[in-house]
Amino acid sequence: MTNKLNVLIVEDDESDSKALIAEIANADRLCLAGALKSSSEALAFIRKYKPHAVILDLELQEGSGDGMDLLDKLRSTVLYPKPYIIVNTNNASKITRDIAKKLGADYTFAKWQKGYSPKMVIRQLLLVMPEILGCEEAAPLSEGQLENRMRDFVQNEFNKLGVSVKNKGYNYLVDAVILAAKDENENWAKTIGEKLGKNENSVAHAMQYAINNTWTNADIFNLQKYYTAPLRKDKCVPTTNEFVYYYKQKLISYLNQ
Repeated sequence: MTNKLNVLIVEDDESDSKALIAEIANADRLCLAGALKSSSEALAFIRKYKPHAVILDLELQEGSGDGMDLLDKLRSTVLYPKPYIIVNTNNASKITRDIAKKLGADYTFAKWQKGYSPKMVIRQLLLVMPEILGCEEAAPLSEGQLENRMRDFVQNEFNKLGVSVKNKGYNYLVDAVILAAKDENENWAKTIGEKLGKNENSVAHAMQYAINNTWTNADIFNLQKYYTAPLRKDKCVPTTNEFVYYYKQKLISYLNQ
């Protein structure tokens, strides 16, 4: 079992950052994973190194995006398990803090409140540390195991909808949803074709054909029950992009439960 909690600090106020770093250094059970100033750098770091916890300042001024933007992007990113996120903010708006929680913040500290200190933030991490590491120990999924879990979920969703496994595009669509959930580029047909030695256009055609075939032959009640995204008035069936993004969001919501 992991004995230390790896913590990433995302804070552009140098004095606040140094104070948090000092508190982490004084806590035997915590380890500093990194200290960054921008949300774009933090997103790349979290995806690559998967820290156990993140201390995030909402009012980031450096780089692209801010703390709220980072929360939003993490919410739509496949990370298993997701880091425990403590938000620090100078914003006095309850609405802002409520939105941060809806976007995935686990705990929020207001820097302007009487008695706030970096020590309080670290104390909160130490309190929840056993639960964080316990969750990690209970579900030590490898990349391969995570992909299998994703594949099983998507296939089950397709089967409920009525996508026929006899269509060549069935497995291509499963692969495309997983690629989309991993934030791969949108040219899924090319990526899948290169992987399988298939022509890009034939892969794209097979995916759209599988969707069209589903809307022609599947039970109308299943279509209405299991595919709830609105269709454009000029289209009777979703495009491949619409279909894949719909199931991407369902997959990420499932993984984040």
